[in-house]
Amino acid sequence: MAERINQHKNPLVGSNIRRLRKERNLKAIDVIAKLQLMDISVNVGTFSKVEHGRNNPSVDLLIALTQIYKCDFNEFFKKQPDDNL
Repeated sequence: MAERINQHKNPLVGSNIRRLRKERNLKAIDVIAKLQLMDISVNVGTFSKVEHGRNNPSVDLLIALTQIYKCDFNEFFKKQPDDNL
């Protein structure tokens, strides 16, 4: 079983995944297609839940997203000035 990042009490990771995707002008469906090409099994519903903090992302998913978003792993854990968390 893949290790997961628990974000049920603090959805910071999901909100950063969504923020980074939007900053890169990517649609969720395009990110999902790229993830599937990288053998990361994820569907639209699951990805949406991850972005909204209702599902915990796997470490494998985050690693793949660093490649898609061309960012550092730490970007997923940064608190943004406008976050109300």
